[in-house]
Amino acid sequence: MIKIINADSKARTSTGEGHVRRVLGTPEDATRVRVELYEVDAGKTFRLAPSDRTQVVYILEGKDVKITHKKAGGSADHQAQRRNGVYLEPSEEATVTATSTPLSLFVLTVPKHTGKPGAAENAAGYFFEEGQLRALVDEKRIRERTFWVNKETGLSGSWDLQLGRMYYAPQGYSPRHVHNASPTSPVIPEHFYFIEKGTGEVKHDTGTLPVGPGSLVLIPAGEWHQLIASDTGLDYIEFQAPFDFVTTMDRDPLGKNWYIKGTDDGTGKPKLWVQS
Repeated sequence: MIKIINADSKARTSTGEGHVRRVLGTPEDATRVRVELYEVDAGKTFRLAPSDRTQVVYILEGKDVKITHKKAGGSADHQAQRRNGVYLEPSEEATVTATSTPLSLFVLTVPKHTGKPGAAENAAGYFFEEGQLRALVDEKRIRERTFWVNKETGLSGSWDLQLGRMYYAPQGYSPRHVHNASPTSPVIPEHFYFIEKGTGEVKHDTGTLPVGPGSLVLIPAGEWHQLIASDTGLDYIEFQAPFDFVTTMDRDPLGKNWYIKGTDDGTGKPKLWVQS
């Protein structure tokens, strides 16, 4: 059953650098994924320690941030702003320092996925700036997405997850669809939306659920669903793991098509993004 988790209702726990709210990953959530929201005070540093899991830390709010990413072969410093982040393969680590302003961080971790062939033997993490990444638009030009982590866009070398930002225009909507495990994966795929701005609803087989800022929409595999924006549109983070699943559309065969924003296929339309 689809579940709406209100991030604002989660308890804030004090940390050395500020506060944290565990949004997803408590025992009652029955998920392999963890999502935490960290508040980092100005002048303080948040550390994402090495792990056997794949990790992402992303700046929801803040500016003039210093990110240090350590991986095999050395470390790199990055000056970062809102909507920048870093993807970490297992054994890598990062520190995120709030210099002039407090920070709001979205932190996600998932288990390593090794079942699907084609992953890089020595996959490495990376720093990313959302505004510099490839953007995609849908067939009807009512949705736009930017992947932060995706094996098929040449970003990640692993199949551990797919993660990025999605915009819906006012009254924008997805096709009705469902996700299931692929033949190459024994792992049941996990999927959520984390709404930052705008309101709308999620349609499912027995009704609708309202969503708005702070809603984390947890969608189990095998659950048909459709996201519909209100007049406000929607701006949200979309996640799937592992990146090894099958999507089925209902009555909208073009709904799966995405096109590379800013390109031209020779007919005045953007180029089709070829995906598996």
